[in-house]
Amino acid sequence: MAVRDAQTIDTIARSPEGVLTLELTEDRAYTPLSTSVLAAELRSKLNAYIYALKTSQIAERVGKEPVVVILHTVSEPPQEILDVLRAAGHVLSGESVSVDWRLVEDAPDRDRTAVLREIAVGLTQAVPDTWTHLRYTATCVGDRRQDALVAETPDGRVDLQGAPDPVRAAVEELKQLMWTPERGTWLELDFTIDRAAGRLVPGFNYNLEPSGRPLPPEVYAEELRRFPRPAESQPAWLAERVAATG
Repeated sequence: MAVRDAQTIDTIARSPEGVLTLELTEDRAYTPLSTSVLAAELRSKLNAYIYALKTSQIAERVGKEPVVVILHTVSEPPQEILDVLRAAGHVLSGESVSVDWRLVEDAPDRDRTAVLREIAVGLTQAVPDTWTHLRYTATCVGDRRQDALVAETPDGRVDLQGAPDPVRAAVEELKQLMWTPERGTWLELDFTIDRAAGRLVPGFNYNLEPSGRPLPPEVYAEELRRFPRPAESQPAWLAERVAATG
């Protein structure tokens, strides 16, 4: 179970000291582009915990004994996440419930296949029920993000305004997961899903200059700062753009 699995209590246990704990886990790292999405999911998740506690649905709780709600994270929570935890703690303070977080040590890396599956599910849920084929494209360079989602249906083509925020957060995670010191990571992705075939076909652009309006050289410099790649792995056009920043 994880924060994105809303409306569930992940784990109910007692600490070695006998304190009842309700636990939840965020197995995705916080990034500047994903934090707002993860904060919204955390808020929804904690609402389920708050409701269960206020309506006495935790069978393991004896009377009004103290309870600790703990968020386990794989990276240190930014201020936006801490604010969500603090707000939940304030709501529950009258119920003898405290809210805290702990960093998970030696947390297993998220599997690339699992993230791809999460993206595929999110995309198919975002398009009309009658879709037969969909295509999702995204450009992720430096701090610039642009995406497009198009679905084919029996009634024609449907252009959506990009993907839902949870999909965008998963795409950001995928970009990080696919980075290697030897190659860097991709700049563009192109996903197609054929409903009849029942499979996602992913495509990644590592070395061609992204299509569309040219990006400023500073954006490419920021890309290499975030996702370094050695000079021998940089295409000539990328090296030229970065050199233009001085």
